[in-house]
Amino acid sequence: MVPAMPSQPRPEPTSRLTDFGFQNVPEDEKVSLVRAVFDSVAPKYDLMNDLMSLGIHRLWKAALIDRLNPRPGMRLLDVGGGTGDIAMSFLSRGGGHAVVCDINREMVAVGRDRAIDRGRLADIAWTCGDAEALPLADASVDAYTTAFCIRNVTRAEAALAEARRVLKPGGQFLCLEFSHVTGPFL
Repeated sequence: MVPAMPSQPRPEPTSRLTDFGFQNVPEDEKVSLVRAVFDSVAPKYDLMNDLMSLGIHRLWKAALIDRLNPRPGMRLLDVGGGTGDIAMSFLSRGGGHAVVCDINREMVAVGRDRAIDRGRLADIAWTCGDAEALPLADASVDAYTTAFCIRNVTRAEAALAEARRVLKPGGQFLCLEFSHVTGPFL
């Protein structure tokens, strides 16, 4: 199991604005707004993605797992992966251990319940945590995946710095995203 560490402190709130959908909101309000959206859609999240992408998101996630090339003993952190589809695919393809970390308790509960329904009780851990302050030790995972999550964090640069912190040297960072992230973060 990946050793859990106390969450890193979130940066101090500011009065700066950040994107939330098609509007700008104060940075210190975004987390609660994102949480409210995902609380409301958690049970139907995968169906919603199927309808919005015409199922293409499943092909992208399969390609992500192909690129990851899971191996025995490999440790994965899937951030924003509440429903667990990437983590369960990773384990089914031979990965060693997966941690699903999502800021939204409802999404984590849906994913955990699905794993239990599929008999997937071993080698997967479920935790609520913030992509900007991950509750994991430095250099503790071989791979970090995230699918359509970076756009929902308040400070992408902080989330990417956390990805770098928890990845072992030479680890893999794989990100599916619709938004545009720029900068020398990794």
